[in-house]
Amino acid sequence: MGTDFENYLHELTVTAYQVDFSSPDTLAAPPHQEIGSAVYKSANDPTNTIYQLTDAFETTLYSVAAAVIDVDPSILAKYTAPQSLVNVVLSVTRNGRQLREDDLDYDVQLWGTPGTPYAVPHTVADGIAGAYLTLDGSQTGGVVGLYLPLADPAFDAGSGETYLVPSSDGSPPDFTDLGTAVNAILAEDPTGTSNPTDLTAPQCLHIARELVGNRYADPLPTPSSQVATLYTTGSDDDRQHFESALQAYYAKLEAEATRLAGYIYAWSAALACKALTEAAAQAALTFPVRVTSAPGVGQAAQATVIVHN
Repeated sequence: MGTDFENYLHELTVTAYQVDFSSPDTLAAPPHQEIGSAVYKSANDPTNTIYQLTDAFETTLYSVAAAVIDVDPSILAKYTAPQSLVNVVLSVTRNGRQLREDDLDYDVQLWGTPGTPYAVPHTVADGIAGAYLTLDGSQTGGVVGLYLPLADPAFDAGSGETYLVPSSDGSPPDFTDLGTAVNAILAEDPTGTSNPTDLTAPQCLHIARELVGNRYADPLPTPSSQVATLYTTGSDDDRQHFESALQAYYAKLEAEATRLAGYIYAWSAALACKALTEAAAQAALTFPVRVTSAPGVGQAAQATVIVHN
């Protein structure tokens, strides 16, 4: 319901970064230049720049919101026309924690007529569930096509409803967020907590499947009618559509889990390396001593130094 949706917006932040030829990576973070951000703190907070939309009479709240982002002046300086294109990657967080994925949008149009005030969106007619880029707050904005399903705000690592899905562009999840989610899964396992520094490949895949397979945040496809009716008197088209939706649902989960398992394995290996480093009484550092020519008779190509704790 629209009245409940407002709770999903609390402490939500949408930050836009510019993607260009010099920084083509699709991860929403520096070295990309930040374009601007929009926030929602709480109901009626005057600093909110994310707005829940209503009907034309402003009597019905919809379960949809629009984010208004003022473009950084340094970004604007690169453009001279009132209508320009910019490549954008969005970072969406709640309470500082990354949500499901970053969203990449190429050739986003920055619209505007100088001197025309920007109308804050309130009704569905004003805009879509996306992020508006304004040309300094005094001109109208373009639209970044972002449709983001928001999970229940009660979801969090350690709540028993841990949920984490890798970014669709293949970029790795935040190391801290990943560790928090994996440790929560390990703590919830009734067979006992495994050593996070010694996870096997099958264990990593199992953890990944648990993280992506949250039936509340990503529910099973819904049949067009009751299953008993669908497979007794329903049409072949309806049955095939439902079965195709189920196959796509499980294929998507398995693909996401397989990608996430590799990151979990790398996270576990990093913890193991850290533990070995901290426990080592000494370490050997090997480095070249001749880098511009081949060593002659009696000369060493490299040397090793033992460092004691």
